[in-house]
Amino acid sequence: MKVALIAGKMVGGGVESVLMNLNKFIDKDRFEVDILVDEDSKVVPEKEIEESGVKLIYVPPYQSIITYLCALRKLFLENNYDIVHANISTLNVFPLAVAYLCRVRVRIYHNHNLISPNAGKLKNFTKWILSIFANVFPNYRVAPTFKTGKWVFKNKKFSVIENGIESKKFIFSEENRKNIRSKLKVDEDTILLGSFGRMVQSKNILFIVKVLEYLMINDASKYKLLLIGSGPNKDDLKQYVRSHPRLTKNVIFIPSQKNISKYYSALDVYLFPSTAEAFGIAAIEAQTNGLATLVSDGVPDESKVSDVLFKKFDSYNVEVWGKYILKMKNFNMNFRKQMSLEMENMVFNSKDMVNEIEELYIKAYEERG
Repeated sequence: MKVALIAGKMVGGGVESVLMNLNKFIDKDRFEVDILVDEDSKVVPEKEIEESGVKLIYVPPYQSIITYLCALRKLFLENNYDIVHANISTLNVFPLAVAYLCRVRVRIYHNHNLISPNAGKLKNFTKWILSIFANVFPNYRVAPTFKTGKWVFKNKKFSVIENGIESKKFIFSEENRKNIRSKLKVDEDTILLGSFGRMVQSKNILFIVKVLEYLMINDASKYKLLLIGSGPNKDDLKQYVRSHPRLTKNVIFIPSQKNISKYYSALDVYLFPSTAEAFGIAAIEAQTNGLATLVSDGVPDESKVSDVLFKKFDSYNVEVWGKYILKMKNFNMNFRKQMSLEMENMVFNSKDMVNEIEELYIKAYEERG
């Protein structure tokens, strides 16, 4: 079976992590996979894709919509795909419309996001308009949670396939902790907060910076913040930090990293105050690393692995989050290591996720054959 995996822009986020696991573990004897990536992507793990036996194809960015659609049509007709599996959420309507017109027999709409209260009226309105057409072109529908599927597919039948991770990559490592903190010039006595991912409004990263500000009132030298990622909000965040001189030495920005799994070990607390998260795979990665993981009400309960490590807040109150961190005592590395090893066997494994996707491919192909 020939599969076209529509990835959109690769920027080092959670969806790409899911797709890379699919590339790695899918049965290459049964499936021939091409991954279609926007050519203006920031972080494309070309070597990893090549080593997984998947073909990487660059396409024009979807903002150049006519060029994008024409390129997809040419690829779909030339390669005669059996399955088009689209993973760009409400934008899935575009590649799936082309797949429909090219008579691709299996067209899968995989939704990975929600309407976010603070994403902006225009962006949410665009999502809502596109969602009206979500059920026109696909003949199979997938989401990582029921809520993520229900908002876009309405009363249509859809499959829930939870996002899995390759848990071994996220196990706590004292060596990684030492090396990365040394590189970042963070000493062992510093409590390092962190958040990784795309810097967009819905991730609410400015809130994390304000939590750090609150903590620094109590002890200006004890806490630092590591932010890894890129996105349209990055410049605004940097400007906020520059305009508050007390923060400049305590907030560390670094670009998206291909080996992001290693950076969790450098942290002491992971903060995830998203306003609307479809699944929250970073929270699972952080808990697998044995990290205390503080999340907002916008992160679904499906991302909870451990009652000990996972703490959900029902408000975006800087003081409430800050006071909770101030009261945290257990930063013992032996405890961290023990929790991480326990988490390894508790998380939903990426191989199991891929098995469920393979089953969907086979079932869909047989039904549409």
